[in-house]
Amino acid sequence: MMSLAEVSPEERIELADVPDDDARTRLLRLGFLDGRVECHQQIHNGPVVLRRRGSEVALGRALAREIRVTRSTDTPK
Repeated sequence: MMSLAEVSPEERIELADVPDDDARTRLLRLGFLDGRVECHQQIHNGPVVLRRRGSEVALGRALAREIRVTRSTDTPK
């Protein structure tokens, strides 16, 4: 496992552990915790932008360092 902050743009991942309760609730409601997501953009010293099913969410760099992810080897849905 690695942190979300280490993921390359365009890489497909699954969010495995989101330790922040508020962030986990927000991501769950937006549908980002139940499958593959794409790391759309890594802004230098800024947020990480995730994309899934046409929706995007930007997560701050400090939070991205805490979130653990696994790489997805499956093709996207």
